[in-house]
Amino acid sequence: MRSQEDMDFILSITDWFNGRWEDPDWGKRPTTQILVALVVRELAMVIQDAELRGQIHASVDKVIINSGQIAIKQ
Repeated sequence: MRSQEDMDFILSITDWFNGRWEDPDWGKRPTTQILVALVVRELAMVIQDAELRGQIHASVDKVIINSGQIAIKQ
């Protein structure tokens, strides 16, 4: 079971997503890539298979790092 703090985080992110689909470039920018990756990372916490969860986290962490470096340069 997720903590209330975790659930509040997920809800705040999904509230932020509301209506963003109308922007064809949404999700392609570095900052929005980071937001998507954070949500995926948090959702992966409920996956019982530790190896798979670790693989997802490793992949998502790469997205966060790479997108963060691009966002800083902009």
